[in-house]
Amino acid sequence: MNSIKENKLWNIALVMVFAVTCMLASCIKNEDEVVTTPECAITSFNVGSITSKVKAKRYDSQGNATDTIVNKVISSSEIHFNIDQLNGHIYSIDSLPNWVDLTKVVPSFSSNGTVFGKVVKDSELYYPLTSGKDSIDFTKTVELICGASDGISYKTYKVDIYKSENSIDTLEWTSVNSNIQIVGQSKPFFVNNNIFAFAENSIGSTIVTYANRSNPEYWSTPAVIPVKKESVVVFNGKFYGLGDDGCIYSSSANDKAQAWTKASEQKVEKIIAADAYYIYAFDGENIISSTDLVNWIKEGNADTDMLPETCVSSSYLSTRTNENLLAVSLTGISGSSAPKNVCWFKISSENKNSNQKWGYIKVTEDNPYGLPDFEKFSVTLYKGELYAIGTKGNEYYSILYRSSDNGITWHNISEMYPTPADIKTKGSGASSIVTVGDEFWIINEGGMIWRGSIV
Repeated sequence: MNSIKENKLWNIALVMVFAVTCMLASCIKNEDEVVTTPECAITSFNVGSITSKVKAKRYDSQGNATDTIVNKVISSSEIHFNIDQLNGHIYSIDSLPNWVDLTKVVPSFSSNGTVFGKVVKDSELYYPLTSGKDSIDFTKTVELICGASDGISYKTYKVDIYKSENSIDTLEWTSVNSNIQIVGQSKPFFVNNNIFAFAENSIGSTIVTYANRSNPEYWSTPAVIPVKKESVVVFNGKFYGLGDDGCIYSSSANDKAQAWTKASEQKVEKIIAADAYYIYAFDGENIISSTDLVNWIKEGNADTDMLPETCVSSSYLSTRTNENLLAVSLTGISGSSAPKNVCWFKISSENKNSNQKWGYIKVTEDNPYGLPDFEKFSVTLYKGELYAIGTKGNEYYSILYRSSDNGITWHNISEMYPTPADIKTKGSGASSIVTVGDEFWIINEGGMIWRGSIV
């Protein structure tokens, strides 16, 4: 044991000699003066995007599956680290998915010293590391050393990238044939252990029907309601919708959204979204918000011609940095000619000084990964990310898109997580997607219900 410890200390000593040699060149003020410092710390740490080869299933048009290998990427923006300077520990805040390959990970870091690491697995030798270039095997704890320019001081760090113990390679679906009676695409919500579907009947009236989570095959008899389907939101545990008179009406989930009463005298043209603090509407000139549906605040009028009119969906979640700040997203199809599929975003705060205005996410040449140009689509928030299914040409809800940045960029993830294999053959008409606990539910107007989850 002593010889191993002595070897390790000798290696560190060699590292420090190398460190001071490298640093002296940059610390010479003039020919006679050399400035050194005992300061040494890694001040920031992250890793680049990681590409992994993963076994997945591909389905043909008949629903037959074959195994294949696909490249799956987890973005650097999805991996966050904490630096515990007191204990010299750098670690990933969240566990990465089990499929992530950690054998060749490229770290980027900032420091006020020179950083060395064991780039060769199981080796006792330390090598100088170049931020953003050298790859390291992080399948085990990695030790890094930050050496000071005085040639004496150094600080060691243990670095851990955690992975989930659960192993998955695809998104599996189960299906049930239900008695749901709707026409067209529904706007679904999961409230109080029930799934509510707001839709239309054969004569174009807005209806609501619901099913208990444990009995997806049995839906209630549709009830005609006096609000517009696309306007319905959930705010403070109640449903709110826009009536034909331009007023806002509310209904309780306990009453199964069947009895509606006027909730505000404010006249609006659209109800667009809701989060934990505010309900949002458009009064014809400005986006407005309210906490009590009595007092309303103007939130601006920029790009309001790009507000969605159909396939409207909104969601929110706490930001990574502050649970009291909410990232709110709004998607849908606008009445404008192009682009018709739109995303909006804002940061919401109960503190008015931190509350931001809505912003339309413009499609630019710098972002080729905007919301797909679906002809009809549905979006849900699932485990902190947005997922979308839709129709486009021959694609009939057969592709799944995901956004990990609140709707700014979208990526086709169908090779890894396919939609139901029989959605083309058994689905009839429009479908919508909703999150029910830890499951996706796809609700089809023809009566099919598909349930799936990513573990």
